[in-house]
Amino acid sequence: MKRRRRTIKHRWSADRKAASGVVVTLLILLIAVGALSMFMSVYVPILGKDTESKQMKKVQSQMLGMKESIDMQILASKNSTVTTRLTLGDDGGPVFHLTRTVGSITLNSDKGLYMLRNATDANDVQGRGKGYVEYASANKYFIDQKYIYENGAILIEQGGRTVMKAGPHFDVKKEPDGTYTAGITLISLNGISSSRSGVGDMRVKTTLSVFDVTRYSGGDWTAGRSVSFNITSKHADIWFTYINSTLARPENNLAATTDYTVVNWGGGINATLKNLNRLDMGLAIVEVRLEL
Repeated sequence: MKRRRRTIKHRWSADRKAASGVVVTLLILLIAVGALSMFMSVYVPILGKDTESKQMKKVQSQMLGMKESIDMQILASKNSTVTTRLTLGDDGGPVFHLTRTVGSITLNSDKGLYMLRNATDANDVQGRGKGYVEYASANKYFIDQKYIYENGAILIEQGGRTVMKAGPHFDVKKEPDGTYTAGITLISLNGISSSRSGVGDMRVKTTLSVFDVTRYSGGDWTAGRSVSFNITSKHADIWFTYINSTLARPENNLAATTDYTVVNWGGGINATLKNLNRLDMGLAIVEVRLEL
């Protein structure tokens, strides 16, 4: 007896439904990956640059505030303590911290030297100061910046260039009666050299421990004395530009070479102030502490 062969017809409808489900899933994944890629490559850098730009503006304002506080302490000549809040960085928000920015602050009480002395006798020193406070960013999207406070000035370093945002107390001029006068304040930062880095806020405490003003006049100053203002700094170029431009202001009535010379020797500058009849030299010692 012959057995009948039975042909079984396969139904493709179920398979096609399964295949279409996989395709839809893959398309959704591709769209999600594309959207995430666009978010990470376009949106995050834009947001990060904006966040870091705002952070730099905030630090600039805070560093200028610290300078202003020290200036006010010196002006009041009181042994007072002022606390300045400094924001090291931004944690990047509550989700994934994608735009997190980090910064650091350093107190160096040993580097940098600002000195006034007799131009003809190197051993005759009127006064000296030292030390600086520096904030440095570690940006991912916005250009890195440094903010430096030294000898009463705020310097901003960016892209290999440095500018002086706020100057020190430095005033030299020829008076209407023909006498040459100078008023210069030297600021020395004392404290344990230290550094902090990360995000969030920290405190910079400044305490004026000593401020004294000495007037040099009369005697051999009547005929005119030459004084050297020496600055040893990593930022000699901007100090050279600042001192030169300040002395050259028309209202100061000074003549280059005849009344002053300024030399940039690489690691610092030497400004020789000639024929001075009076020098008011301020010397401030400020204790600095970095606290969380």
